[in-house]
Amino acid sequence: MKIVDTATLAVNALQHRSLRSWLAVLGIIIGVAAIVSLISISFGVSNQINSRLNTLGSNMITISSGGQGAERFGIGGIRAPSTQQRGGFGGGGGSTNQITFTEAEDLRSLPGVEYLDARVQGRARVQYVDKNTSLGITGTDPQAFAGTVGVGVLSGRMLGGSDQYSAVLGFAVANNTFNDLDMVNKQIKINNVTFRVAGILQSSGASFGGADSQIFIPQKTAETMFNQTKTVSQIVVAADPNYDTNTVAAEIENELISLHHVTPTTEDFTVMTAETAQAAVASVTNTLSLFLGGIASISLIVGGIGVANTMFMSVLEQTKYIGLLKALGMKNQDVLTLFMLEAGVIGLVGGVLGVGLSIGVSAVLDQFGVPSAITINLMLLGLFFSVLVGLISGLVPARNAASLQPIDALRYE
Repeated sequence: MKIVDTATLAVNALQHRSLRSWLAVLGIIIGVAAIVSLISISFGVSNQINSRLNTLGSNMITISSGGQGAERFGIGGIRAPSTQQRGGFGGGGGSTNQITFTEAEDLRSLPGVEYLDARVQGRARVQYVDKNTSLGITGTDPQAFAGTVGVGVLSGRMLGGSDQYSAVLGFAVANNTFNDLDMVNKQIKINNVTFRVAGILQSSGASFGGADSQIFIPQKTAETMFNQTKTVSQIVVAADPNYDTNTVAAEIENELISLHHVTPTTEDFTVMTAETAQAAVASVTNTLSLFLGGIASISLIVGGIGVANTMFMSVLEQTKYIGLLKALGMKNQDVLTLFMLEAGVIGLVGGVLGVGLSIGVSAVLDQFGVPSAITINLMLLGLFFSVLVGLISGLVPARNAASLQPIDALRYE
C-alpha cells in the first residue's frame, strides 16, 4: 500500500474518534509548551546577562572581594558595603577578605591599566518631587567614570573633578522610576542630602543590573554617606587597548595575591573579565537549561503515556477493521505503518500547538519582565521531541495490531 493511502487512513481514523485524539494531543501540547517555555527562560536570562557584559566592553575587568563564593555577576550591581575589618594588609595581619583604597592605588600603577574606578556602593532613599524610593547608589571616581561606566550621556554631562553633590542617573532611574528624562539641573535628595542632576546616561539595553538602574555620585561623597572610607565595594578597570585584557587581569590577580598574602587556591577576591564572566554565565545557564528541561520533560512523558493509552484503545476498537484490511491483502508492515502514523500525527499536531502556546507564554512573560528567548532551533527541538514521543508511544500498540491474525481479528467481539 502506498504511504499516501496509509496516511489518509490514519487521519480518517483519528477524525472518527476526535475527542480521544484531542485529549492525547492536549497532553503533548502541555509537555512541549512546558519544555520550550522553561528552556526559553534560561536562554533569556543568559542573553540578558551577556548583553550587560557586552555593554561594558571586552577590555573591562572587575575586582570584587570574596573568592570562589563571591558574587560573580555583580558588575555594576549593588554589593553590601563592608562595616568591619579584621586586620590590615601588607603588615602581616593576614587577609581581611576586603580590598582597600590603598590597594586600589597600587593597582592603578600596573602596566596596562588605563582607568581604574574604585567604587563605593550601597542603597539609599531617593526623593524626587512626590516620589520616594530605594535605589542603588554608586560612588565613582569622577576621573575614571566616563571610561568605565560603559555607556555615553543622553543629556547633561558626566561627573567632573570639582563635583561634590552632583549626580548622574541611569536611564531606567530617570525614565522608569521617576518618569522624567528632563531632570538635568533639577534637584533630588539622597538620604535627605540634596544633589543636583548633572546628567542622564544612555540606555545600556540590558535590564539586568548595570548602569541603567544606578545613581552615580562622587566617590568621596559616597564614602561619607555610607561611612566606608577604607574599603572599596568593587573596582572596575578599563585595560589599555594596546594591552591584552587577560594579561592585565593576570597582573592584577598576582598583585592582589601578594598584597593579601594568599595563594592562587586561597584567593579572597575575584578578578573577572568579560570573557571569563561569559564563560561562567554559559556554564550556569546550560545547567539551568538541563534542569528546567528535565522538569518539563515529565509533562511530555505524561503526554506520551496518554498517546500510548489512546493507541491501545484504538487497536482494540479496530480489531475487526484490522482483520478486514489484512483479509483484503494489507501486509503486517502496512498495518504497523498505519498505527505509527496515527501516533506520529498526534505528536506532530501536539508539537505545533505546543510551540504556538509557548510563544504566547513567552510574550506574556516579557510583559511581566521575565526574560524569555524562543529560537527557531528551540521550536524545532520541541517539534522533534513531540513527534518522537508520539512514535515511541505508538510503537507497542502498532506492533500488537500488526501481529493480529486476520481470522482471529474478524472473530473478535
